[in-house]
Amino acid sequence: MHRFFQKHVAFMLITLLAATGCDMTIFPIWEPNIFETNPAELGTFGFNEARFEIDDGADGEPVGFTVFTPEGATEPLPAFVWVLGSNVQAYYHQSLHEALASWGYAVIVPDTRLLTFTDFEYHKRNTDIALQAVQKAVDGDFGVQVDADRIAAGGYSIGGTMAAFAAAQDDRIKALVFWAPSDAPFWTGVDPDALLPMVDMPSLFLLAEFDNITPSDGWPATMQSLMAASTKTVQTIEMGLHLFFQQPTGADSEDDPETTLTREEQQGIAINATRAYLDEQIGAAP
Repeated sequence: MHRFFQKHVAFMLITLLAATGCDMTIFPIWEPNIFETNPAELGTFGFNEARFEIDDGADGEPVGFTVFTPEGATEPLPAFVWVLGSNVQAYYHQSLHEALASWGYAVIVPDTRLLTFTDFEYHKRNTDIALQAVQKAVDGDFGVQVDADRIAAGGYSIGGTMAAFAAAQDDRIKALVFWAPSDAPFWTGVDPDALLPMVDMPSLFLLAEFDNITPSDGWPATMQSLMAASTKTVQTIEMGLHLFFQQPTGADSEDDPETTLTREEQQGIAINATRAYLDEQIGAAP
């Protein structure tokens, strides 16, 4: 009954939002906010950032990938696929991508589709593109050789949940990292109750103490319950905020909880924890 009620409310919400044309009002694309200094501990490798664009995305439309690779690391490399959602852009987590590359990881960030509440395949399309990114990485299409036995995936907010959807369908994903994972008012083309119980690889949940968007006892707890077969590590960042998991400041508001933690400090904690977990699960490049 609860799931039926959610879907009913979601349908009414979709209809209202479609009528008012406010998709981009709810999830606008914010301008970059590149930190002068990476807030995380960096490794010994320099890194490259490159763009790859193809005409045949998994959903039949052109799609792009932003790829970060270490300079001089021994191949094949461990790989980390970072899944985006709700109009999030690759530069929202620039410091994460650069830091991981400096430690020897290939980081692949597939573009997210622009969010529209009238796209009834939205989450499925983004999930399928994440799966395509895994395959293209294994095939060497991003200019480096990737170790098919050392692939992890993750994401922020709804992107994290879509990373779990992808992992449920591809057992080459050996570990998952979630930054404040969230659900959505509707699940377009994807059934979380069917997919999340299929997730059996280890997972790291990085949560924020003052998260008023996806509190730890909300969707993260539901997600952990559905992922019963996954060995879960949960870390809560004291005084952390949901929006401090992304670099742009445009979404911040006066309604956010007060905290003495800075955005840079939270980013540093989250990135270092992510890298330590990936080192443990799939190992950095030598």
